[in-house]
Amino acid sequence: MNPSLEHQVRLQSVRSHYRVTPWIHARDDESPLLRSWQRCRDVGMHEHERVTFELVSRAMLAELDDAHGDLVRAARPETERLARALRGTGCVALLFNSRGVVIDRLCHDAGTPAALLTATRKGINLAERCVGTTAPAISLAEGLPYLVGRDAHFFANVRPFFCVAAPIDSPTGERLGALDITAYDNVPSFDLYSLVVDAAAAIENSLFRPSPDRLVVRFHPRAEMVGTALEGLLEVGSDGRVCGANRVAARLLCLPRPALLGRAFSELFDRRLQSLFARPPSQRADLVEMLTCVGLQVQARFESAPRRHWADGAAARWGEGSAADDPKAGQAERRPANLRELEGLAIEQALAAFDGNVSAAARQLGVSRNTIYRRRGETA
Repeated sequence: MNPSLEHQVRLQSVRSHYRVTPWIHARDDESPLLRSWQRCRDVGMHEHERVTFELVSRAMLAELDDAHGDLVRAARPETERLARALRGTGCVALLFNSRGVVIDRLCHDAGTPAALLTATRKGINLAERCVGTTAPAISLAEGLPYLVGRDAHFFANVRPFFCVAAPIDSPTGERLGALDITAYDNVPSFDLYSLVVDAAAAIENSLFRPSPDRLVVRFHPRAEMVGTALEGLLEVGSDGRVCGANRVAARLLCLPRPALLGRAFSELFDRRLQSLFARPPSQRADLVEMLTCVGLQVQARFESAPRRHWADGAAARWGEGSAADDPKAGQAERRPANLRELEGLAIEQALAAFDGNVSAAARQLGVSRNTIYRRRGETA
């Protein structure tokens, strides 16, 4: 992108400001920032216009809780860790939805500037069309981590803010939102960028969970990295095809995430899932060595829902005999006596698969949350 003379002058100011902070390195590509500035100008924004932060209604807050409660809860372990680490620094940790609206804010610092607390309230819309260029706006639009401070903001009256953000995507690559750390009238002396990037990756990884119709594959060339934020992750459906992948998996397999989705597991590794799940349950969590499609040796671990859910469905799709074909299989397991008991069993299994998350279980079963509460109440 060839910036205008005015943008070149502003870039020099941005570079000189960042140069005084040791952990901020010169960017290889400033085009995301230039594109954001240009979008602001294209819609008629003028940098000396004053940005205000509107009030948020209780109805809006309730709507956000309903729409994004699952993401907020999934992210809470990481956002809480960030907030504790940032205590005393004057920074706040923010979680945004895909439209640039704050859906969660964590701050454990009584001395946080009032201007920062006002501008980062839950429900405030900090999208580019509302407040111009910000780190969350660029992360959401470009799908990459970004830092915006001082003169990098489009509007003059938000230049005291300093923010670093990273996108959060679902296992299928859908943009769910962004994680951000923001300070006011202060450039932190520690590496905010790495904190945000690592925490966003950990949040994305937490969204990979086995269920009755899919398993999770964790892998890395180094065994000690399996189970960490640096591992590759795949979700594989009961048809043996990839239905989710994280960024590390895409890098390790040298394929963009869209190209991984829908691929057969056997096209990516030299193992077949049937043989792996034929192992005794006690051995199923052991590390397995596999060769990837690009010739890289990796160590992998497999996580699945209880075997009767996943393996029976997979066997039917892969042409293998299921437990129902074996007259001795399941003799010790009592069958539900009626439809109501069968429904209750399905609800308990779904809740177990999603660690007690009622909303996720309801979506899996295709029922409302009230139905689950009512059915459980009847059997209590």
